[in-house]
Amino acid sequence: MDAKQLKQRTRQIRIKSGSCKRLTKDLQLYIEEKRQNMEKLAEVKAAGADKHEIKKHTELLEETCAVLISTFGKVKDAYTSLDQILLSGKETQEIVDSDEFQEGLRQLQATHDLMNSKKKKTPTASNDVKAIPLDKLKTVSVFGSSTAKPEDASYKAAFDLGGRLAKANYNIMSGGYNGTMEALSKGAAEAKGSKAIAGVLVPTVFPNRKNGNDFLTLKIEETSIEKRLATLVGGGSAFIVLPGSLGTLTELIMAWNTAVLAPLSGKKPPPIIAFREPWEAVIKGIQGSLKVPQMMLDMIQYVSSAEEAMKLLQQ
Repeated sequence: MDAKQLKQRTRQIRIKSGSCKRLTKDLQLYIEEKRQNMEKLAEVKAAGADKHEIKKHTELLEETCAVLISTFGKVKDAYTSLDQILLSGKETQEIVDSDEFQEGLRQLQATHDLMNSKKKKTPTASNDVKAIPLDKLKTVSVFGSSTAKPEDASYKAAFDLGGRLAKANYNIMSGGYNGTMEALSKGAAEAKGSKAIAGVLVPTVFPNRKNGNDFLTLKIEETSIEKRLATLVGGGSAFIVLPGSLGTLTELIMAWNTAVLAPLSGKKPPPIIAFREPWEAVIKGIQGSLKVPQMMLDMIQYVSSAEEAMKLLQQ
C-alpha cells in the first residue's frame, strides 16, 4: 500500500470514528436526560401536582424517549460501519499501526460499552418474582399455536425448529402444551442437544392440560396468563414466532415492546424472528393503523422456514 492509499484509508477511519463518537455522546446525553425527566415526573407526582403539570412532564419524558430510540438506531449504524472498516484494515499492518486505527478501536469499545450497559439489579423480596433456572443468554423463547396437528405445516416447521435449536445447544422455552409447542419440544428431544426444553405452564388456567407435553425436561409453573407471558418474554434472549392466533399475537406484541423499550435502558434489542405467514401482513396492518415508525418495524425479521430462522438467529 503506497502513502496515498494509506492516507485515504486512515482518513476514512477517522471520519467514521468521529461520527461514531459524536453520536455516542448524543446517546449519553439523552440517557441522562431521560433519567432526569423520570426523576422530575416522580417528584411532581409525589408532591401532589395537578394533572396538567403531570401531563406536561409525562410528555417531556415521552419526547426524550422517542429521540433516545432514534439516536440508538443511529449509533448502532455508526458502530457497525466503524466495525466493518476496522475489520477490513486489520490485514494491513500500516493501517493497524496508525493512530486513526487505534483511536477507532477505542471508540468502538466505548460505544459497545454504552450500548450494552445494564442497570444494576436491586434485591427484591417480592414473591411475584420468580428466578428462571436457565441461562438467559442461551435461551430462545418460541411462540406458536396450541391447536396445530402433526399433519399441519406449522407443526412440521416447529418440529424442524426444535431440532435445529437443540443441535445448536440452545435452551428452548415455550408455552409447554400441545400443537407447535409439543412439536418444538419433540423435535428438540429427538435431536438430543438442547440443555433444557422448558415449558411455562399455568395449571390454574388450564387444569385439563395437566403437566404439559411429554417432551419437556423443565416445567415452570405460573399462577396466571400475565405471569406466564412475563416469564416467556423475560426469560429469553431471542424470540421466534411460529404461525398462531390471538395468544401468539399477544406474545409477539410483548416481545416487540420489549425490543422497542430496550434502548431506553442502554440495552440491545433482542432478535425477533417471525414466520412471514401470517405475521408480516398482521404487522403491516398494525403499522397502517398506528403509524409505527420504520425503525420499530425493522425490529421484526421475517422468515419462511426453520432453516431461515436459524440463520438469522446465529448472525
